[in-house]
Amino acid sequence: MTEYGRVSLVGAGPGDRGLITLKGMDCVRQADVIIYDSLISASILNEARLDAELIYAGKRSSHHHLRQEETNALLVEKAKEGKYVVRLKGGDPFIFGRGGEEAAELAGNGIPFEIVPGISSSYSAAAYAGIPVTERGTASSFHVITGHESDEKGVNAIHYDTLAREEGTLVFLMGLANLPVIAKELVRNGKPSDTPAAVIGNGTTARQQVCVGTLADIAGKAVEQKIAAPAVTVVGSVVNLREIIRWYGGRPLSGKRILITGTRAMAAGMMPVLEAQGAETVAMSLIETVPLPENELQELGTAVKNIRNYAWIVFTSINGVRLFFDFCIKNGADARNLANIRFAAIGAETRHSLEEHGYHADFMPSRYTGEVFAEEWLGQMAGRTPDEIGQVLLVRAKKAGSAIPDAFRKAGIRFTDAAVYHTVMDARRAEDLNRLVGEMDYVTAASSSAADALSEMLEDTGRLQELPVRVIAIGPVTAAECERKGIRVYRTAETYSAQGICDTILKDCGG
Repeated sequence: MTEYGRVSLVGAGPGDRGLITLKGMDCVRQADVIIYDSLISASILNEARLDAELIYAGKRSSHHHLRQEETNALLVEKAKEGKYVVRLKGGDPFIFGRGGEEAAELAGNGIPFEIVPGISSSYSAAAYAGIPVTERGTASSFHVITGHESDEKGVNAIHYDTLAREEGTLVFLMGLANLPVIAKELVRNGKPSDTPAAVIGNGTTARQQVCVGTLADIAGKAVEQKIAAPAVTVVGSVVNLREIIRWYGGRPLSGKRILITGTRAMAAGMMPVLEAQGAETVAMSLIETVPLPENELQELGTAVKNIRNYAWIVFTSINGVRLFFDFCIKNGADARNLANIRFAAIGAETRHSLEEHGYHADFMPSRYTGEVFAEEWLGQMAGRTPDEIGQVLLVRAKKAGSAIPDAFRKAGIRFTDAAVYHTVMDARRAEDLNRLVGEMDYVTAASSSAADALSEMLEDTGRLQELPVRVIAIGPVTAAECERKGIRVYRTAETYSAQGICDTILKDCGG
């Protein structure tokens, strides 16, 4: 008997990357294949395995990347290959998400599957707009209705006569185009025309728009305020509570979408800093650091065996710190041999990573570049002979700048240049990048490698010259690489760190 793989139909939530469930995120991290829609947060895919296959099956209104029948067939095909497939859907799979059709297709083909419910926009978008769909003394129930009916059901599938009599809150999903008809039919069937109503576009994201009115004027106001799909319409007296309990937004970077293109480690450090100021971050790691195979670590292995011969260890990144100590543990190195060694770290994040391993940086340059490090470190060593300074172990990427080695050679410093990782481009994100980059307010370039990948993955290398997107480079070296690749840099951070990038954006926004 052929052994099939399995499928998880996962609700990714309404748009805010933090509103996916823990189980849903676990599924994403374990998947062999992820088939995803356009309404999910692109940051969620940053948690996928580097070898996972990512397939965009986006749907929005009448625009379909894959037809539903093709998506169903793809789920079956990938599962029959013995793979673990995650179908990642906006909101909840079973609330107007056609998850039932997909589950039935899987069941009909004998494919094991599970349903992982998600947070639905039917109540979460309203919550982010400051509107509770139920409230004691105001609305004891809420009713969710699709505002975009299938043609197969006929024009009278929505029973407006019944809905108009309901005392609870009415929530219409996917009904922006039909809003004039919805409002008109509710009034025609007895709902008072002054019933409060609200339309929430792109709920729970930085692009969230909220339009408030009554059934008499809500359709016109939504057009005037250019509310965009996907949108949720809320009808009922609970809408009046928005003026009392509205909470979302109001921070310095609220309403700003910022694309983060660096490695996962860089993104993980940058997202909380920007989000603390209200920004919506979209993590799209176009590059990733990969440890070198064992047969390319001979230089490091020899250095670790003779670690007592070194006076300094220089780390240029958090990746170098992590991989160095991982190597030491894996190869049974005795941590006591590091007792008399001094450490140098380029960058606050690198220093913090070193501290997490129980060691403090004895030196960190004022600016986080190889050139500045070499100048300031050698300046601190002034007056000492190379023998007095001792031997230096430089732990870094395979392809790295020559500023530090060149300066060491010129000064006669004895050193070992030990590579522990290399950087690769994650071409799987190219489609998402081209689809989403025009929707961003800012794009961050946190390394020269990220700048190279950004340039290479865009369908037109000079595309960012024309888009209304502001590129923020983490420092002058990265800025120079961006410009060399045809990417116009809007600002360069004065401090070469996540906080430096955040401060640059805050300053641009008047914060």
